[in-house]
Amino acid sequence: MGSKKKKQKSLVSGSNKAPAKAEKVKHSAAQKKKIKEKKADFNKSKKIRSGTVTREETCDMIAELSESILEDPTKAFSSPDAVLTPSNNTDSNDDALDDAAPKKKETPSMMKQLLQIASFEGDEYTAQLGILSLLAIYRDLIPSYRIRLPTAAEMSVKVSLETKRLWDYERALMTNYQQYLKLLENLWNNGKSQKSLSTLTVTSMLCMCELLKAAFHFNFRSNLLNMVMRQVNNGQCEEVSNACCSAVEHVFANDTQGEVALEATRILAKAIKDRGFKVRPSVLRTFLSLPLRVHVDEAQAAKLATQARKRKRDKDLKAIDKELQEGDATVDKVLLARCQSDTLEAVTVSYFRILKSDNLNSMKELLPACLEGLAKFAHLINIDTVMDLLEVLKQLLKDIDALPLDAALNCVLTAFQTLSGPGKEMKIDQKEYISPLYTQLPRLITMDHTPGADGDTNARRKITDAMLRCLDAAFIKRREYSTTRVAAFFKQILTVAMYTPPSTAVPLVAFARQLLQRYHSCQQLLENESDAITSGQYCPDVDDPELSNPFSTSGWELAALKFHVHPGVANQAKCAATLKMLQMPAEDPDRLLEDTTTDENELYIKFRKIKKRHPLEARGQNDDKKRRRVRFIQQPVKRDLTHLETRGIALV
Repeated sequence: MGSKKKKQKSLVSGSNKAPAKAEKVKHSAAQKKKIKEKKADFNKSKKIRSGTVTREETCDMIAELSESILEDPTKAFSSPDAVLTPSNNTDSNDDALDDAAPKKKETPSMMKQLLQIASFEGDEYTAQLGILSLLAIYRDLIPSYRIRLPTAAEMSVKVSLETKRLWDYERALMTNYQQYLKLLENLWNNGKSQKSLSTLTVTSMLCMCELLKAAFHFNFRSNLLNMVMRQVNNGQCEEVSNACCSAVEHVFANDTQGEVALEATRILAKAIKDRGFKVRPSVLRTFLSLPLRVHVDEAQAAKLATQARKRKRDKDLKAIDKELQEGDATVDKVLLARCQSDTLEAVTVSYFRILKSDNLNSMKELLPACLEGLAKFAHLINIDTVMDLLEVLKQLLKDIDALPLDAALNCVLTAFQTLSGPGKEMKIDQKEYISPLYTQLPRLITMDHTPGADGDTNARRKITDAMLRCLDAAFIKRREYSTTRVAAFFKQILTVAMYTPPSTAVPLVAFARQLLQRYHSCQQLLENESDAITSGQYCPDVDDPELSNPFSTSGWELAALKFHVHPGVANQAKCAATLKMLQMPAEDPDRLLEDTTTDENELYIKFRKIKKRHPLEARGQNDDKKRRRVRFIQQPVKRDLTHLETRGIALV
């Protein structure tokens, strides 16, 4: 009986053992090759860390790992031993357990191998390649939504296999992404303390800037924002500072919900305040990329509506609605209005701190950027702050000639924008802002037009654009009832166009045509000076255009501009003299400014095309008559004067 039981036991154990062997053979036939490849890569990465592998082999390994990760991202974060070896076998056999026993050192995943290469300090070149490769990989792998890891209660619930795999993949992605961010942060912190930044250090910060552009909606965005915001005013490397400013501008322009832009605005405003406003103008100009459209009063109404909805809505329903909105990627208009209102408040507070600073003379470099931002957002501010803003602008306009030209023009433009927006109902005479604009027109002539700091084409284009916007706000968007003031500006514009480059003269003469069409009283300047009814002398150098007496002169500059070397200026002058209507939008002053500036940058010279007729082309009868007529005119006239001598008339 005992022998029978032993035989039965051996048969049972044998029956259990056979499938395990077959399964083991099946696994080894299909997957052993992959296991060897992964182990070979792991051994190669070991050699890289020990320094026994050449640089070419390391570069090849980076390329192979990157291609494998992008080919199948689901296997990028898992160890090949855990997936491919028989460790997942649940056989109870002792031999099978021995074969499936876990090894002491597990082969790292492909992403970890690439991260190890990037963190190797022995070769800066391969480490830089590893960092850039990881940047390209994460830009492709990061989803378009923010990952929320499952809670303990959700993990205890039985879910499908696909859901489980998705949770594991998202957790692994976040873990490795966090390790990559820590690597970049450590590389930057270790390298910025040196006298000169190394290439690897600069690359780490540039990678963080690119990650912020591509994944500002993803997890760990606050870490990225803080790291990038600290270096917007970097003094060691201008490339780093420009890259950080560009990344912040990208976030401002592309954040549809407004939450990330609000967070970035608060961080940047605090950084500017902590530095005592000793920052570059480019840092302050990043606020110009904010697409603020919501008025402060509208945002306040949106807040009240939100509070009313909160009282009626249950907490559970609110949480569900929030998850549904995140899944649909829809824009909550109430949340957007609130975020834009808070962002506008943070920006305007930063601008007012600069304008009301005691050391305003030391901040003249920031004034153009500050006033440019106020000119853009002035129509959105609250009416309570309008009077304070206008008082500050009046103080600046009292000594406007001491300001840079772009700052002076933006100061005038800010006043017009404020009075056309929240201050529209206020009965304020705009003469206080039009007269300074009249005195700034001749400064376009004295501005240096040679290539350099002030004479750079882009800088000149910005100044001309600001001047056109001021003139448009003063005379086109609003009605000016003083004919003397309009005529004085018309005459001054023509005078300035005589001495400025074509990129400035063309849009100025085009704007003069707009004045002729909108204000018919300016057409008196197209008549002769002898026909002028008014008495007195024209005084172009006065500060008040009302005292210049423009109707005592004529717009003789148009006659001279018709013979300008640039065909665009000549064409605009001819059309203005003949009262020809502007062909919009082709002859819009802003568009003409852009076209002429582009032609100037590309060294394009427009010339008149003369079509020549082919000599073998048949000529008509009318052409022969014209040709004979021209020949007759060109031939000298030979007269027979002998009959005069016969009559005794002496020829002198």
